[in-house]
Amino acid sequence: MASKVVRNPRARRILRQLPDAMRAELVDALNRGGDALVATVKSRTPRRSGALAAGIRKKVLPQSLRLRVGLVGPVKERRQLFYGRILDLGRKAQTVAVAPRKYANRTFVRQGGRRVALKTFVVRVRAIAPKRFITGQYPQARSIITGQVKFIWERALARIAGGDG
Repeated sequence: MASKVVRNPRARRILRQLPDAMRAELVDALNRGGDALVATVKSRTPRRSGALAAGIRKKVLPQSLRLRVGLVGPVKERRQLFYGRILDLGRKAQTVAVAPRKYANRTFVRQGGRRVALKTFVVRVRAIAPKRFITGQYPQARSIITGQVKFIWERALARIAGGDG
């Protein structure tokens, strides 16, 4: 879920100037909503070994009040789960020239205007339809998060306006 909720510079300034107590409440609401969202994303994740589902996590950025869900773990783990992006967004069919590592940095020749290693072979890569388990729409989880955050905002605005909130 890579959508941006707040794009207005004035709203960002208000977010930066929030009191610590209000920020803590919003972070808590994002954490609770993020847990529900992670469970939903994991349930839609394709499984062979379970490593991809285990790599799905949430990260709440308290300074900017953002919630990130997906493959947001350590860099080493994200590199090992690179195929998650391919499964999520799909891939088109293609033909690729591949050189074994043994010959990859050796002599090259020109073949049809391209530089190709001497010991190459052609691999036909099949297309994969997008599964959208990370970048898909999750209206139920979004409505839970929106409801919690909206309640907190209403109380904050009432308090700022001088109400009894």
